[in-house]
Amino acid sequence: VDAIADMDLDFLFVIGGNGSHAGALAIDNMCRERNMPTAVIGIPKTIDNDILLLDRTFGFQTAVDEAIKAIRSAAIEARSAFNGVGLVRVMGRQSGFIAMHAALASGEVDVCLIPEIDTTLEGEGGVLAHVRRVLNRKEHCVIVVAEGAGQEILGKMGETDASGNPVLQNFAKFLQKEMKEKLA
Repeated sequence: VDAIADMDLDFLFVIGGNGSHAGALAIDNMCRERNMPTAVIGIPKTIDNDILLLDRTFGFQTAVDEAIKAIRSAAIEARSAFNGVGLVRVMGRQSGFIAMHAALASGEVDVCLIPEIDTTLEGEGGVLAHVRRVLNRKEHCVIVVAEGAGQEILGKMGETDASGNPVLQNFAKFLQKEMKEKLA
């Protein structure tokens, strides 16, 4: 805020995600406390596309496009082996927008797991039973897992990263192990 005052800025544009906008809010509050006329403007830039009231954020479409490439590669691999399973893990700690958009756009995905919906693994309506049905029907399956999916099954580790976000367990690896044990 001292630098903003020294430069006599009328506007400060902050481009970024949650952390950047938390910082922008803190800067704005400090500017107000000092009665500075600086307007602090937040410009959302998060590939997760998880900001309310916005249709798209910078980077989201690129993330979806890259995820589609990975999904299509996994689908080719899955089709190349009898009962092959392509398993793709994509970004999405707390939101499954990348996973869902890429899954739908690719036209290849049989299962898409996102953090917004709890995952049922076992039982007739569970993921494993569905994968088994898909394999019986078309002899290959493609699964997309957003990185925050399945945490309710694995439990919280209680650790946080440098930004204060909870450290997530890798549900895709867990699912891979479960499928090897229970679908083989």
